[in-house]
Amino acid sequence: MSTAPTYAPSESPHDVLHAVALVTGAPMACLSWPEGRCLWATAAYAQLLGMPTQELQGKLLQNYLSPCDWNGWLCELERLASAQQSGTSLQTPLTFAHQQRIQTQLIAQTHQHKVCAIVVVPLHNLSLVDAMQMLQDSDTRLRRYAAATSESIIFFRHGRIFDANPAAIALTGYPLSQLVDRPVLHLLPHVLRASAQPMVEQGTSNAQETRLLHHSGQELHVEVTVHLLPEDGDVIGLMVLRDITERKRAEAEMHFLAFHDPLTRLPNRQGLMRQLRQVLQSAEQCQRPAAVLYVDLDRFKDVNDSLGHDAGDKLLVEAARRLRSKVHPDDLVARLGADEFVVVLASPLTACQPECILREMRFVLTKPYALHNGLVNLPASIGVSIYPEDGDTAEALMLNASAAMETAKNIGHGSHQYYSALLHMRPSRLLVQDRLLREAIETNQGLVLHYQPQWDLHSNRMEGFEALVRWQHPERGLLPPGEFISFAESRGLISLVDRWVMRAACQQLRAWRDAGLPPVVVSVNMSAIEFNQSNLLTEVQQVLTDTGIDPQWLEIELTETTLMKQSEHVLGTLEALQQLGVRLAIDDFGTGYSSLAYLKRYPLDKLKIDRAFIKDTPQDQDDVSLVTAIIQMARSLNLRTVAEGVESKAQWSLLKHLGCDLIQGYYLCRPMSAEDALRWQQHRCQMGAPQ
Repeated sequence: MSTAPTYAPSESPHDVLHAVALVTGAPMACLSWPEGRCLWATAAYAQLLGMPTQELQGKLLQNYLSPCDWNGWLCELERLASAQQSGTSLQTPLTFAHQQRIQTQLIAQTHQHKVCAIVVVPLHNLSLVDAMQMLQDSDTRLRRYAAATSESIIFFRHGRIFDANPAAIALTGYPLSQLVDRPVLHLLPHVLRASAQPMVEQGTSNAQETRLLHHSGQELHVEVTVHLLPEDGDVIGLMVLRDITERKRAEAEMHFLAFHDPLTRLPNRQGLMRQLRQVLQSAEQCQRPAAVLYVDLDRFKDVNDSLGHDAGDKLLVEAARRLRSKVHPDDLVARLGADEFVVVLASPLTACQPECILREMRFVLTKPYALHNGLVNLPASIGVSIYPEDGDTAEALMLNASAAMETAKNIGHGSHQYYSALLHMRPSRLLVQDRLLREAIETNQGLVLHYQPQWDLHSNRMEGFEALVRWQHPERGLLPPGEFISFAESRGLISLVDRWVMRAACQQLRAWRDAGLPPVVVSVNMSAIEFNQSNLLTEVQQVLTDTGIDPQWLEIELTETTLMKQSEHVLGTLEALQQLGVRLAIDDFGTGYSSLAYLKRYPLDKLKIDRAFIKDTPQDQDDVSLVTAIIQMARSLNLRTVAEGVESKAQWSLLKHLGCDLIQGYYLCRPMSAEDALRWQQHRCQMGAPQ
């Protein structure tokens, strides 16, 4: 047994004990003696007996204990009461519900030297030290327990703080000296103080959520419980605070994720539709337009399949950032899932000029993405619908923008399309276009080649031309390759187009030679599908034989997609072409999966730097650094470099300084017909490089 200090009758120890037990949730009860009637009990204590708390109140022990258990309890209670000293305690195992034997602390309370009550504290999830701290002299007991618990406890009287435990000091950020004598309501933000006044004056029956004003000025979310304890005719306030900031943050995150994409943090479909309806309501009231742009990243699946989902996620986050950077703060950017985004032009500054924003988006999305082991370029197909012409509801505008996007994809990667009611005729239009393209190839009437020169910066002379196919469409006029090559691929016509281009280019080269011009290299593009054909080498040999062209003057440009296949058949075909004497170049380097692995593995002669890297040089130092790195890498692999899209003297000078081998672009010459290319060669051979 141990002894604790004696209570004076005026100290109301039972009330204080009860309050502490309620605040902490500890299992505890107080029994009158010698009756053994329950004066009060906590819910945790009642749970150990398998009874509701209200049923224990006022009941005798023998009314809810079995005779055997009652005898065990009675024996120990009488042993304690025989000491007749207040604060005397003993620890003994007692039997609770379901025959649980629990070590229990019994503490005697006396009045006029007679035991009048016994406090029962089962040491169930509670240490003896905790139990004894709760059972010290009333004022001291509260402070000692407050110091031992992790709960933040603040003591106040007449609305002013007179003490706080270490946990409360840590939570509020104030030292104790600055807390003492501070109005307890001043721990809350000013706007909450008036509504919290009744809580301080009357106490709380349940925990309430509010905000705590930290010493730093930061507001924390807390749960607060206020207990009012009688003390010599006065009242002590006990405010218990629990920091629930993390819980509130988690709740806010759950609500956020209900309407936002977790990867990009952009609105998801639900969030988009909710905000789009608000945008349309405002547009209707203000009589102004709005635009919906449905964006699909072409070939995104290739990134996931070849580089993994981590690389795909990184690319999506960067695409979201780029889209967001090109619109007004009042505009919306959302991710619908996979590789689909939606941009809503809601600001008066952007909704009236969708074409301008569209152009900016297409440009920024075609720039290469730097991933962990290479550069990737993904063009975007974009469909556009306009409010109110193309629909006056969120659902209609989304549906029509999606239909326009699908049409853009069929036109070719990187295209855009405005919605039109004529899109409903799309299947029949596709059949007509298919027939027209087949006729252009088979009749040798309709496809034409234009030629763009490539200039050697070291020898300061022209080295050759790139042959660029055009389609003289009977309805739409002269179409560049971007308008029909992807369509040809989707309709299975690309092989016919490639073979036509190779033969027509070699025939033109033969014609120039016959006209007395010195030999030059002619480059032709071939799609990835060609290199999986078993007869490509035979076809190349046949064309060279028919036209009498030496293989060294033919250069075949292939895409990075071709090399990504890592096919032994592709490797064998390329090696056979190189042995034949045909030159091989990788086209638009940086627009696909740029990797040192395939540059080292495959027998390449030349690397063409995509125009997206050149466009902003020399002003953009990041692009200058990228171009420098590509040139140095190519040189280390014994590859010559060609810079595409050179449009200024400054770019020409920069590339020459960096050691680039050849340039191609508008600064030198735009693509031109065969007749103009003949005259250009004759003129340029006399004049030299442009100044």
